[in-house]
Amino acid sequence: MSSPLIKPKADKLSGTHWAQLSEAGALTGMRLMIFAYRLGGRPLFRICLFPVILYYFLFRGQARRSSISYLRILRTAGAISSTSWIGFQSFAHFWSFANALIDKFAVWMGNITMQNIDIIGCELPDKMLAEGEGGVLLMSHLGNFEICRCLSTRNPNLKLTVLMHTRHAEKFNHLLNQQIGDNNIEILQVTEITPATAMVLSERIERGEFIAIAGDRIAVNHPENWVSVNFFGQPAPLPMGPFTLTTILQARLISVFCLPAANGYKVIFEQLSAPLKVPRKMRQVHIQSQAQTYANQLEFHCRQFPLQWFNFFDFWLPSRVTPMDNENSKL
Repeated sequence: MSSPLIKPKADKLSGTHWAQLSEAGALTGMRLMIFAYRLGGRPLFRICLFPVILYYFLFRGQARRSSISYLRILRTAGAISSTSWIGFQSFAHFWSFANALIDKFAVWMGNITMQNIDIIGCELPDKMLAEGEGGVLLMSHLGNFEICRCLSTRNPNLKLTVLMHTRHAEKFNHLLNQQIGDNNIEILQVTEITPATAMVLSERIERGEFIAIAGDRIAVNHPENWVSVNFFGQPAPLPMGPFTLTTILQARLISVFCLPAANGYKVIFEQLSAPLKVPRKMRQVHIQSQAQTYANQLEFHCRQFPLQWFNFFDFWLPSRVTPMDNENSKL
């Protein structure tokens, strides 16, 4: 999971990979934010966070321009109003991210529980847990995946390994690890899914455990390994890794979205594919189909909550170049 306090190495809209962004916030400042939350809850936290978000909106040009580029695409697709000033919409995008950060703190400190969450499509994961079937959960940067930490309290038998690239946010994650207690969720730092990593994950799935991986950011070490999908009417890149992994492991693939709801939050489970042995010659077609189905789901939820997708970089940029031969690519 990444920190909101990041700065680009080059302040321009370019092909900078999202993982090349480095932290700008000091650990002391982050601890002060936690102190503010403990002292005054959400109201005081919002007061303290507002000047921080305003600063980053004004002086972090790459993130701001990437937000505006995303919002313009949504305008073209009719997903958001085209009458409002786009700069205002962009700041609202930043402020939505700030409120998601508040939710993260609330989850870590036990202030958000299952009573605040409505689960849609829970029959499938419940059935899998009862039968000892493991699987892969495809998460995204839409909404707030941290809310899913509450699911471990709903079912103590749930064991989840979350694959994340966290080296670009070491201070933030160090602080996170100090705040969260013992649970059945393990954060596994990965920059590349190697054959050795795949074997470890396969063993966990065979034990009935779940693996969670982001499906809306291309790989760190192999950014050329992506599959092109139609997203908001434009070609866009999704990482091949999650879809290749589940195909090789013959595991069930389920998308998970956590979004705001009237009385709190809703967690949505949607099956992307059942366990299936795919012939090697059909693997690329199968991966393409999975990726496009996921892109359709992501677009559907983005249209409902356009300011909840927190990818502050040029998401569509890699699709403007030619990917390498995917048949010979690594996971």
